[in-house]
Amino acid sequence: MNEQIMELLSGGLPKGVKDIAQSIGLSQSEVQTVLDTLMAEGEVVKTKKGRYTTARDAKLVKARIGFQRNGTPLARPLDGGTSMQLEVAGGERCMPDDLVLVRPMGVKCALHTILKRGREGFAAYVRIEHKAKKGARRDEVKVMATAVPCDLRIPYDVVLTGDLSFVRNDQIARLKIEKYPEFNRPIYASVERVLGNGSSMPALMKAVAEDHGFATELDSAVEAEARELPTEVSAADIEGREDLRDLLTFTIDGATAKDFDDAVSIERTEHGWRLGVHIADVSHYVRPRTAIDDDALERGTSLYLPGLTVPMLPECLSNHLCSLMPDVDRLAMSLFMELRDGAVVDHRLVESVIHSHARLTYQAVNRLWEGGDTEIPEDVQAALSDMREAAQTLRAKRHARGTIDFEMEEPEFILNDAGEPEDVLCEPRGEAEMMIEDFMLAANETVAALARSTELPFIYRIHEDPDQDRLETLEHFLGGLNLKVRISANPHPGKLQAILEEAKDHPARDIIRHYLLRTLKRAQYSDKPLGHFAMAMEDYCHFTSPIRRYPDLTVHRMLKLLLHGDMERAERMSGAMAELAAACSRREYAATLAERQGDGIMMAAYMATQIGRKFDGVISNVTAWGLYVTLPNQAEGLVHIAGLDDFYVYDAERNRIVGEATGTVFKLGDRVRVRMESAVIPAGEINFELMPPKKTHEEE
Repeated sequence: MNEQIMELLSGGLPKGVKDIAQSIGLSQSEVQTVLDTLMAEGEVVKTKKGRYTTARDAKLVKARIGFQRNGTPLARPLDGGTSMQLEVAGGERCMPDDLVLVRPMGVKCALHTILKRGREGFAAYVRIEHKAKKGARRDEVKVMATAVPCDLRIPYDVVLTGDLSFVRNDQIARLKIEKYPEFNRPIYASVERVLGNGSSMPALMKAVAEDHGFATELDSAVEAEARELPTEVSAADIEGREDLRDLLTFTIDGATAKDFDDAVSIERTEHGWRLGVHIADVSHYVRPRTAIDDDALERGTSLYLPGLTVPMLPECLSNHLCSLMPDVDRLAMSLFMELRDGAVVDHRLVESVIHSHARLTYQAVNRLWEGGDTEIPEDVQAALSDMREAAQTLRAKRHARGTIDFEMEEPEFILNDAGEPEDVLCEPRGEAEMMIEDFMLAANETVAALARSTELPFIYRIHEDPDQDRLETLEHFLGGLNLKVRISANPHPGKLQAILEEAKDHPARDIIRHYLLRTLKRAQYSDKPLGHFAMAMEDYCHFTSPIRRYPDLTVHRMLKLLLHGDMERAERMSGAMAELAAACSRREYAATLAERQGDGIMMAAYMATQIGRKFDGVISNVTAWGLYVTLPNQAEGLVHIAGLDDFYVYDAERNRIVGEATGTVFKLGDRVRVRMESAVIPAGEINFELMPPKKTHEEE
């Protein structure tokens, strides 16, 4: 019926309920119910004369609201169009992540309707003041309770209502919105729970998580279901599974990891290797339409902030029952891949029970291969040697077909007991990390190819080809750095990888990697097998991390239906795949933003302890208001143009600023020396002062 009404309204004049009902042979009440639903979804709008038309015919666009740091609201079209500045008029006021209909007006737009509020609450600093006139009695003291949002994008005043007996001044609390802002009226909100003291870094990390939709406490219904779960694998769980407990399997993860969702094994064959990738069988315990499943879908992914992990699943599952810990039986989905000359020539997927023989760390394996001391058992060392060789063949094959390697150093924060940063490390990936990545990529590609060949309803991981205009901008950008390259339309990913290879010794190599990454479209989830551009793969999915990613959990459920021959049930789920894929893409993006913000706050906190120190860095961005300089530890700070020793003119064409009196030029990629000046920790902002270059020995 929805489709009938949309088709009837499309392209024509607005129609009344009576006309629509007569055209499709339904009652007016039935039509009105459908129209109300379509209006709530933003597909249909009501005219001033009480008639109905499609949002498209009314020249309205569905968008999601974002805010700049200065409080300016932006409407980001859901179809991927250019963001527009939202003109504020009338009484309604938008919040970050609101779903809206807007009327485009060039680079700006006007709000038509708020379809759905993006958030029901947010984290904020509590401000409680006691005001009383001189000589007033105790009962005449007036309590003023307000709050300041931790999310700097929320530009509205906040007044607290309800019970405040359990909250104190300067604490960070999770607030529930009681009344959204209108006209000049503030937000009215009540306090749900206290996250910690305002000066506490762990509390600030919790605020980041909460503001991006990752609740730091479990819902009571989820907790109740979690308490009913078993603590060990039972004999009934194992029944009907392939018994792989005698097969030498082990996990390799970071030193602090607790959620081990993949184990590996290897056997030599006549022509190569049989590589086993064994993935925790989360779907055995997390069933659809349960409270745990609903909560996992709402989160979409686990969130990893400095000093804070917010798991997608309750810890009894993520860190225990599903985690492939050593020396215990665990349920798995085991994929065996026959490798020959760096290619997967055959595979077999089974439901299994495994018994991990060791819990290895990347550091220990890298140390082994570097000739250092190790306590790794000899049989595991032998398997690692075979794995290393197999991984190198897989990697060589992948690079030969043109995959783009965006390997970039990520900051790792060393925290004290209070959750505050004491040091920042930026270490490149070792061979052990690359080996496990090679194996997981091969498993994900193999499973995706299986799904496509069997026409299984599925969630794929896709990365579409880059837009031509962005490629032209990249070409111009590289030219400004004296890298003369010609990027043709529809380039092979190998062409972009060749650019990275050419730039590996360039002083701005990290900037070039970041810029090239921004040139490409964002990878996302889809129910269509559209391929993965950056990895030069026709088929790809996420299969290997169901403990921490909901799309992987969905992929496991669909693969089980395939293994059990239940394609009829799989087809019934086909219609849900597109919606699930879109939801998972949104939650992944939210996690990316949260992790970027968390890293920024923690880096600002660390650099605040370095005030007065001098550092060498590279100019990573040039703007009209100054230079952004990145240090070797990946801290990026601003040298404001007002602090420079001349009047500088911004040359956007060449990514540089030029001093009018001195002719001094500062451009992208220049090496400079800066002094740590100040930091605004909640905003994640760092400010530098530009220093004269170090004198050479001859100059001294």
